[in-house]
Amino acid sequence: MGDHDLVNEALSARGLDLDFWKIAMRPGKPLMFGKLENQFVIGLPGNPVSSYICALVFLVPLLRSLLGFGQKTQQLQRARLASDIQANGMRQHYMRAKFVAPVGDSGATSMTVTPYESQDSARLALLHEADCLIVREVNAPALLAGSEVDILVLD
Repeated sequence: MGDHDLVNEALSARGLDLDFWKIAMRPGKPLMFGKLENQFVIGLPGNPVSSYICALVFLVPLLRSLLGFGQKTQQLQRARLASDIQANGMRQHYMRAKFVAPVGDSGATSMTVTPYESQDSARLALLHEADCLIVREVNAPALLAGSEVDILVLD
């Protein structure tokens, strides 16, 4: 995205049949998908964190399907928040988070996660430290510690 993104323009000049460019996802808004002649074209965001998350959510399932492995998608799991989180905005948000000891009663068996305070997509080190991504739907309300959230576990 921005003044230095020449990919869309260059591919369009070659005849790209663009299906979409820019999605309601954070990080990862500048994702592109289309077809050029008989080839699929996926344009991942230039930011490494955005690129990784888009590859996890979109590229890996596409490659699995094209290779005949089926569309096995990474299943969402449930976890409890160790800290409060603010309301979400107009894009689905994949928040980097870390597993922590369970909050509350000592008999808790559910996974407990805490999101990193900074979710700036330029913070690559946080992705390296993260165990999971908290998946927040568009316009999700603020949540208190102890609330359940959907997560994707990172391998």
